Amino acid sequence: MDPSGRILSFFRTASKGLQAQRIALSTATENIANAETTRTADGESYAIKRAVHRTDASQYRQFGQMLSSAAGSLSNSDGRHLTGADTTRSMSRLELGPETEVVETLRTRAEYDPSHPDSDPAGFVHYPDINVVEEMARMVSANRLYEANLSSVQSAKELIKRTLEI
Repeated sequence: MDPSGRILSFFRTASKGLQAQRIALSTATENIANAETTRTADGESYAIKRAVHRTDASQYRQFGQMLSSAAGSLSNSDGRHLTGADTTRSMSRLELGPETEVVETLRTRAEYDPSHPDSDPAGFVHYPDINVVEEMARMVSANRLYEANLSSVQSAKELIKRTLEI
């Protein structure tokens, strides 16, 4: 039915967005859970985690070139005669969406508490420098973006379903 994979390419792109926001949400949650952790199971300080989203600019240039090419052919010919074969082949190769990696940063804040079992010889306990309010804001933002991606997937599914009913 869809030999070129145009429909599936939308779902692959949306799934990359969903995955990126799931990772962002889990890193913010993990940071909040470890805000008062003085050391991890291996005895080291907890490293603050951040989800970093990267996109490959060449994909967007390729998409822009394909779009310009399609727009140029529409203005030069009768729209009723277009087959879209070249555009279809280009779209099936195009995968958009962010690549997400988790970056760790070791940053601590010191609190004076000589009675704490993990205090240093000067009496300071080193906690990860996590701002819980910022992490909550990151969680809310990631959750909203996840919901937006999910909404677009549900809209596309409904559109496909209605198209098949015709």
